[in-house]
Amino acid sequence: MSSDQAILLISDRPDRSRKLAQRLSSHCACRTIGLYEPESTAVPVLAVVSDVDFRAPANIERLRQLLSQLRASAAPIVAVLRGDTHMERVQAAAVGATSLFPANVSATDICTALASFIRSTTPRIAPTTSLTPVQNVEQARLQFGTIFGAAARGELVSRSTVDNTTTSVMAAVAEGGIRQWLEVVWSYDDTTYQHCLLVTGLAAEFAGSLRFAGNDQKHVIRGALLHDLGKARIPVAILNKPGALTAEETAIMRTHPAFGYELLREQGEHDYEPELLEVVLRHHELLDGSGYPDGLAGAQINDLVRLVTICDIYAALIERRPYRPAMEPARAFKILQEMDGKLESALVRAFAQVAEKSAAQISLTASCRHQ
Repeated sequence: MSSDQAILLISDRPDRSRKLAQRLSSHCACRTIGLYEPESTAVPVLAVVSDVDFRAPANIERLRQLLSQLRASAAPIVAVLRGDTHMERVQAAAVGATSLFPANVSATDICTALASFIRSTTPRIAPTTSLTPVQNVEQARLQFGTIFGAAARGELVSRSTVDNTTTSVMAAVAEGGIRQWLEVVWSYDDTTYQHCLLVTGLAAEFAGSLRFAGNDQKHVIRGALLHDLGKARIPVAILNKPGALTAEETAIMRTHPAFGYELLREQGEHDYEPELLEVVLRHHELLDGSGYPDGLAGAQINDLVRLVTICDIYAALIERRPYRPAMEPARAFKILQEMDGKLESALVRAFAQVAEKSAAQISLTASCRHQ
């Protein structure tokens, strides 16, 4: 990537778009221009994000003029729709938008869409040895966005991206510790990303505390990283609902293990080992047979699933959410202990040191339910 290449954010309200610009900047170099500013866009760009009200005809014409200067570069165009009406979608498509998002979309989702566009032309993945622990956490988030975005679009999930993300997680937790990992991940506004990355960091710390060999640690981290991949196919309104799910919504939510399993299984065992596929499909199974989707019990549930399930439940209990007070870490661990017969008791006892390390950074502000 040349030094002057960037994502170009075009906005009719730059003040309104400031937060989006900041998040895009963490993904790639980003330039913001006002829709009516007398500035040429005739510079190399990787992608264009339009944050413009398509309900105003003058805005559409002005945007068309600016975009005409970019035709030769074939830069992909992402449009944020302020009203998200059928007519706006037609207008956005007419000016060449390749992806459309409603106004309440998270910046993370836009970054994910952009990652799929620019990953072939931009060497975004820096060597982990050249990054600080916090930078490795952020890199893992961006890499996970690429994985989750591919799953949402029904595309193949790159094993090389999964392995790169695993390396970033290992480096971040090994050098910065689980407490720093949790503190950074808790700042993310996308609840699904936050949960998946919390589980992954906890699994990395757990595998390390158990003194697993390097390759075995990576296997655990990959399983945790992919465990909720099927949520990419669950409606956002259900994933982020600020309250109890209805029976129908719960049934939909409980399809996510099968969604993720089928997506990865179609790529074949050459890409994803059977043990990893089992984690994706079985991480809500419990030893007494009371879990889902198939009510497996005892020896039917492999060791990797048992380990990730403990991390998954603990992460769900300590997550920060705006609608419920967070659970104290001691109470969260006590719940794991009270699940004797459902969880592997020896693994729960071993998890105690992970819970203790995470406790120091947990602010009691919010939590989430475990679905």
